[in-house]
Amino acid sequence: MNSKNPFELAELRRRLSLFLSSTDAIACAQVCKSWSDDFLLAIWHTIEESSHNQLGKLDECIIAKHGHRIRVINGLTEGRLLDKLQNASVSKLRSLSMVMSNKSLFLAHCYDLIHRNVNSLTSLNFSIILPIDLTLYFSVDCLSPFPYRGATSSLTYLKIHGLCMTRNAFSRMLNICESLEHIDIQNTYLQSVIFTDKYQHPRLTHLTAPVEQVFHADHVVNKPSILFHFPNLTHWETWQSTSLFEFDINRCSMEIAQYCPHIKALYNLHGPGRFPLSKLLIYGLRNLTEICVQPKQLSLEIIMSMLSHKNSLTTVRTISSNDDFLQSNDDFLQSNDDFLQSNSMQEVEDHLANSGGPIQFLPSQCLRLQEFSLQSHEMDMDDVDRFSWMCQDLQVLHVRIKDLNTTDKINTTLQMWVDGKRAKRGNNVNKETEQATQATQYLNPSSVGYPKQQDAIEFRVARHLLRFKKLRTVWLGTKIWKA
Repeated sequence: MNSKNPFELAELRRRLSLFLSSTDAIACAQVCKSWSDDFLLAIWHTIEESSHNQLGKLDECIIAKHGHRIRVINGLTEGRLLDKLQNASVSKLRSLSMVMSNKSLFLAHCYDLIHRNVNSLTSLNFSIILPIDLTLYFSVDCLSPFPYRGATSSLTYLKIHGLCMTRNAFSRMLNICESLEHIDIQNTYLQSVIFTDKYQHPRLTHLTAPVEQVFHADHVVNKPSILFHFPNLTHWETWQSTSLFEFDINRCSMEIAQYCPHIKALYNLHGPGRFPLSKLLIYGLRNLTEICVQPKQLSLEIIMSMLSHKNSLTTVRTISSNDDFLQSNDDFLQSNDDFLQSNSMQEVEDHLANSGGPIQFLPSQCLRLQEFSLQSHEMDMDDVDRFSWMCQDLQVLHVRIKDLNTTDKINTTLQMWVDGKRAKRGNNVNKETEQATQATQYLNPSSVGYPKQQDAIEFRVARHLLRFKKLRTVWLGTKIWKA
């Protein structure tokens, strides 16, 4: 029998290092040389903005020795750290995020850093402090793979804010980044006096850009919109960033149909312009599966326009401007759990109060609905009962309920829901099964000896939740429960 200490296994140490704080990793790295090699990667793996001052003071020889271990740099700004990162050893970054001023010297250093790591980078966030300087052009060459011809870029996410580029350069950039899946180019000024390089990206599916930039990026009317470059686009995050732009719904509908007929998800942020979202939903897009808007936008007009997609819609979600819309659903729920808990039981402005009844049209008529997340809306169970939800595929529900206004009431409700789910599955034993069975009987209004207190809000909501066999994630104002 092998009695080898498991901590002598290098693979195990490397896995454990991923879960340690910097302080613990440093302590482990000092045990011996073999441990040092495994735990140093954890120490240097991610450089956060909060550590910039300390790292900027390090001797260049230390950066030269350990720079090859750095994989992630978040929030890089101008300063000594940017200078230190010019060392040739910093060449294996996977994710780089930086916010710079429009000073040419700093931009040159940024381009050098990007170019040196372009073979390994999968995520790049490069922003310039606004306002846009129309004399500063993004250096597309910094994304060109090297050192040998035939190499390809590994970038899957690219964000460029506050710079200019010609339309041909934009097309060439897409051509260079063959693996690109998501591009965010808000506040990027495109110019196209001559537009000849009409590359269409085969893999890009996610676009973040306001409507002005999409349909009038270069202020030349007879040029095709940038949608031309994205024939396989499925997710579009957009808004209107100025009230001066005149939105042409006819042109929008024509170009979407011609260039990107596969759009399935629309995420609409709130901007200063009056964005005609309802027209876009009714006339510009077809068969959407996901619609996400800010709470202030979800008016009766928008609700009715959403119903034009009732045969395909699977997700309706209200979002804040800080949400990362394009995460997977499970990642979105996990990342928002802390946010939801921090806002638990607080007074939240309900922008949907006047649409409390009409909002019920969505779960009652969208038969394929799987996620219904309206965290700022307080539903009335009388409205819910009146409209009768028909979405039997519902899996995720995030709402507040009128009169379900204390942590105890919410937890009691969700515990009954969890117990009821367990009883229906019939895969629990002993005490849990007994409690779950009793809970299910108690929630059944047709059971013998139906107690009068079942008219309480907790029982009404729990009975409603148990109607949906596929429901697995619920938030009612405290924390996310799963069953």
